[in-house]
This record gives sequence, structure tokens and C-alpha cells, in this order.
Amino acid sequence: MRQPPGRRPVTPPPAAVTPPVTARPSSRPKLRAALHLLREDGSDGGTIDLEDGPIPFGRDSGSPFDQDFYLNPKHCAFTVESEGVRVDDLSPVNGVYRKIEGRIELQHGDTFRVGQELLYYEDLPEAEALADGTERMGSPNPGYWGRISVIVDGGRACEAVPIVGNEFIVGRERGDLTFPTDGYVSSTHCRIGGDDDGVFLEDRGSSNGTYLRVRSGQCVPFGSLLLIGQQLFHVREAEPLTRRSEQALCPA
Repeated sequence: MRQPPGRRPVTPPPAAVTPPVTARPSSRPKLRAALHLLREDGSDGGTIDLEDGPIPFGRDSGSPFDQDFYLNPKHCAFTVESEGVRVDDLSPVNGVYRKIEGRIELQHGDTFRVGQELLYYEDLPEAEALADGTERMGSPNPGYWGRISVIVDGGRACEAVPIVGNEFIVGRERGDLTFPTDGYVSSTHCRIGGDDDGVFLEDRGSSNGTYLRVRSGQCVPFGSLLLIGQQLFHVREAEPLTRRSEQALCPA
């Protein structure tokens, strides 16, 4: 195409060249925590240091855990988060239990430990008719809204007690469900109650505590006590390890 007289063709400027971006090492501090093993007498049994994660734990972790046969070889995994430690089940068999403080929400299918007893909670919702209008047969319900089952060796339920009224008490001497031969259960150990906000499990100041099974993927806050197999751990926060301090710790 001819240009108009007296004008020269305009050459566009060269495109700007963007220099390649070099990825820099992440400066995010590594999240750290510690699991302090507590012996039966309350003394310190050693520490497991955690950094970021996930970090597997189980019978394969070596002594003294290799002789605890309530632990699976790969039992669970820990991931350090800003508010605590996330727990993921690696085996569905025995789980991880957290000592409750005050009261905590209890959901359908939750398992909790009272002394040496393992208990399982189920909701009992009001009966509903089938889609075709048929109603299921059963004994009249006097107002049961939940049920507690006692789990024995092998994971089988040997006894189930319905919950009716505002609360359900578990204890050694007094309550709706009692364990008179279990010396680790307090006289009035814990209670289950329901209100408009849901169902709750509450420890009643027992000597040995009430432990609720941690739901896989849940974060337990720093300061918690965790029962894993026969091992009791105190979850503690540790100072984040920055890249600069990490380099300073490396041998020359």
C-alpha cells in the first residue's frame, strides 16, 4: 500500500521483553509443635517434635510405642497448624482421644472413654413413615432421644441404654449407667445433655477425665491431652523455625 506523499512508514517500537521470574525460596516460617509423653505417674516420658507435616505416628515409630498393641503400625498423622495440631486417622480401628474440658458437642456416632470403659453415642430421632405411608412397627417410645452403647473387646456392643429426659449420668456409684467395679470411673463421672443447640458431653470434675474420640481431620488446640493407644501426650506449641534460623542450626 502506497503511503501519502511526504510521509514515511511508521515502524512500531519493539515489544518490551519481560525478564524471566526466578522463584524465590519460601520464607514462610515452618510450623512446629511438640508431643510430650506423660507417664502414669505424671512424669515426663520424652518428646516427639513435629514440624509442618503430615507426620505419621504408630507402632512403627519405635520404642516405647512398638510394644503398645492398641496402636496400629501406622495409627494416625499429625499436621501442625497455627492454632494446634490436625489429627488424621490412618486406621479406623482404635482412634485418637482428646481429654475434654468443660463440655463439648456430641454427635451421632461419636465414641468416648470413661475410665476403662468405651461408650458409643447414637441419636434416636422421631420415627417417620415411609414414602408410601407405611409406619415401622416397634415398642412405644416414651421419649427416648439418644442411646449409649457399651463397647467390649472386639468392638462389639454388649449393652445399650436409652436416654430420656434432660440429662444422662455416667458414674461408678450413681447415674443412669454405672460401672461399680471400674476404679478409674468417678462416683459421678460425666453427663450427656441436650438443648436447642444440640447434644453435649460434659465432664463432672472426674479424677481421670473423659476422652472424646477425635474426628479425623479435626484440629486439636495447643494444651490438649491426647490418648493414643495407651500413651498420653500433652500437645504443646513450639516457636516457628524460620529459614534464617534453620540455616544457623545447620552444621558448617
